Amino acid sequence: MVSDERYAALHEQYAALQMDYAALREQLAQALQRISDLEAKKTPPASFVKANTSPSTAKRDRKRRAPEQNRARQRETATDTVTHQLSQCPDCGSRLGGVHVGRRRQVVDVPPPAAVVVTEHAVEKGWCSACRKWHEAPLDLSGVVVGQRRLGVRVAALVAHLRTTLRLPIRSIQRYLADLHGVRVSVGEIINLLQQVAAHGAAAVTQIRDQARRRPVVHADETSWREAGHNGYVWLLATPEGERYVERHQSRAGAVANALLGDDFTGVLVTDFYGGYNDTPGGQHQRCWVHLLRDLHALEEAHPAHDETQTWVTQVKAVFAHIQTFRTTPRTTPPPADDPALPLAARLRQDLRALGAQFVQARDHPCRPLAWRLWHFQHELLTCVCDPRVPPDNNAAERAIRPLVIARKISGGTRSARGSQTQMRLYSLAAT
Repeated sequence: MVSDERYAALHEQYAALQMDYAALREQLAQALQRISDLEAKKTPPASFVKANTSPSTAKRDRKRRAPEQNRARQRETATDTVTHQLSQCPDCGSRLGGVHVGRRRQVVDVPPPAAVVVTEHAVEKGWCSACRKWHEAPLDLSGVVVGQRRLGVRVAALVAHLRTTLRLPIRSIQRYLADLHGVRVSVGEIINLLQQVAAHGAAAVTQIRDQARRRPVVHADETSWREAGHNGYVWLLATPEGERYVERHQSRAGAVANALLGDDFTGVLVTDFYGGYNDTPGGQHQRCWVHLLRDLHALEEAHPAHDETQTWVTQVKAVFAHIQTFRTTPRTTPPPADDPALPLAARLRQDLRALGAQFVQARDHPCRPLAWRLWHFQHELLTCVCDPRVPPDNNAAERAIRPLVIARKISGGTRSARGSQTQMRLYSLAAT
């Protein structure tokens, strides 16, 4: 039982707490009213003032970029791992706890060059007293060596790679084999080895040509190539699928291009505006817009004060801008019967015809050569609109033929017909 004194004390304490509670509620009400009054009188910030954002919140809300967009150098796949262990403190010698891998560092290196491996094949033979003749054990070295040569296929492939892809001189290849692998070969043996590799790959090169002819889109280009001091030309076929086929001919006539494509060619041929491609067999044709734009830019720079020329060039560039905008929209391949490319191509063809007719008869006008080009090739400039597989430029052929241009500038060409054939075959194999 609680005594009367204890009960009275508790009652007084409770009454005091009630008074304090009432006072606190009144103070809270006054504070809230004061805050409301201040908020009502507060002027909004100027429009140029940015709201305060917590750095941590901004960092947390930032969208992470995709891993493939990270430009940092990627780690290589380790072929060996060396663990540097640490079991005690290097300062006081105490035992360490929680030991784990703190960081990693990769060292990329190549193994020492392997010395040449000489495999001697000892072929036994024996005398047959019944047949009265000597017999030798069968020897099949297919896949090990080409023909009757002493150098194996790995050396042959290495020499062809150094000569064709890396464009090393013959004597540099000779020093490379001697210094790194200890293989002693003469200059003539290296040349003969390249010829043997090219001859061995003749069937594969023919297969590359036939496969390129069957592709739906084929790029073609040509460049000069001297042989024994006489001018000639290298003709190229390149496909988006990766085939690269080259031939060297004395002529630059259109008959060479027709023979290169074959009579049964039915794809789309992409070329520049060289006249040798005007009568190619079968299929459709796409002329390179990049060549046209380059000439338009030169025309624009040559006549900066000629308003009529500047306006005409701008209108032609606008046609190409329409083509690029349409090609960036998703489409099906092949296009359906109601493809929107068909009316667009018809409208752009009318624009090109009108732009070409504007100056095609003006003999002394600076726009006449390019106007004639628009008038003559108006259909062949818009194949890329109707077929999304066809690019508007001949960049694939330009890039594919560039290594041969560099090789020609370095070496000046070849010295014989066999040397040209070897060079063309090796390039076809390596580039493909």
